[in-house]
Amino acid sequence: MKQFIQKLIGFSVGPFVGAFLSFITIPITTYFVSPSEYGKASMFMLFQIIFGTFLLLGLDQAYTRAYHEEKNKSNLFQHALLLPLAFAALTLLVTLLLPHTVSKILFDTPDEVIPAVLFGVTVIFMVLERFILLSIRMKEKALEYSLLNIFVKFAILVLTLIFVLFIRRDFLAVVYSAVFGQIAGDCYLLIRYRNLFNLKQFSFNKRLLKGMLIFGLPLVVATSLSSLLNSLDRLFLRAWSDFYQIGIFTATLKIAAALSIVQTSFTSFWVPTAYRWYSEGKAIRYFKIVSDAILLGMSLLGVGILIFKDLIVAILSSGYSDSRYIIGFLCLHPIMYTVSSTTSLGIDFSKKSYLNIWVGLIALIPNTIINVLFVQEYGAVGAAAATAVAYFFFFTARTYFSRRNGMRFPVFRHYAVLFLLLVGAFVNALPVRGMVFINFLLLLIALGMQYPTLVLLWTLYRNRKAPSRL
Repeated sequence: MKQFIQKLIGFSVGPFVGAFLSFITIPITTYFVSPSEYGKASMFMLFQIIFGTFLLLGLDQAYTRAYHEEKNKSNLFQHALLLPLAFAALTLLVTLLLPHTVSKILFDTPDEVIPAVLFGVTVIFMVLERFILLSIRMKEKALEYSLLNIFVKFAILVLTLIFVLFIRRDFLAVVYSAVFGQIAGDCYLLIRYRNLFNLKQFSFNKRLLKGMLIFGLPLVVATSLSSLLNSLDRLFLRAWSDFYQIGIFTATLKIAAALSIVQTSFTSFWVPTAYRWYSEGKAIRYFKIVSDAILLGMSLLGVGILIFKDLIVAILSSGYSDSRYIIGFLCLHPIMYTVSSTTSLGIDFSKKSYLNIWVGLIALIPNTIINVLFVQEYGAVGAAAATAVAYFFFFTARTYFSRRNGMRFPVFRHYAVLFLLLVGAFVNALPVRGMVFINFLLLLIALGMQYPTLVLLWTLYRNRKAPSRL
């Protein structure tokens, strides 16, 4: 247990410090940049994520799945990187040939040629970064992984300060600071881990690449659906609303990113640990303990954000005050995703990656319906509600398919607690008095529902000196 906690803390240091640096960056940005301008910048970041998902071809997840099965880790790394990097280079070529078209899609104007070309450049760096960080993560080098995350966030913070204080205060300040900060961090990665790109011992293995593609390609559809699930809200806002609503929505996402940091920290640690436990034949009760503990932690963080939402939103400038009505919805994405990463392992262990396609479709349907019905009238509130409801379906589908494939432990408490948080988000979207009292009541109910987990964790804490091979 001690080693388990030490590794979790190690993987968490970087994301938590990164969250602190991002928390400093957010008010600086929103103070100087209006919601409409911030909305334009967010479209640049959004399309980066969408393209990155398609270009990876699911080979990033195939790489983690095959990592403990292949002896030549460097050769495995280079095979996994081969096709995504080729497609990223093709994307750069398109932006160089059609910069005005790319600019029109991103910013609703054909004149922003330089950021359009930078879009193609950063896609290449995103692919390289993804695989280098996966290599570090699979080696379970927790502290190193964390320090690299801190470096990138710090670079973005410094560049944001330089741009908004001395150069410009529009959406390009956000775009340039994020792009050049990311490139600076990735250049360090490329120098530090240049040995991963040493081709002297590279030997093309058709069987290996084919096996990775067989595992990964179904995930392209699944991850594309997941990416669409995360993007549909802003795409509908782009089509049926305005950049102000997109700016409010995106700024609130940045606040909710505090929970996304916990999500990233935990999943970065949990995926290699879960695969190792599975290969060692660990009993399912160990997986259940982790799942219950994560449910407790994430639900308390979620309710805590609701309790202090006015204070948190005050970090943004007054132009972003409407964020208080949607923060409850947007917190549910990282909460449900993180909890589902402990209840969906049956899909990964059974190698039935195609089931993720059904998970994506099941979540996408209510997301689309709610966006169509409510975005035009309610703007960011409608889009945020659609995302929250969709992720409840996402959790349900992942858990169901996992249980059908061997990962069976009681999850009724999971459904009850997550549904409580969903109800709480809808209540917090209303301008009613006494909201702080209501949110404290939600906290007491959530604690009551998870009293057995509290007892179990206290028992484990008291027995922490006992030998354990977690």
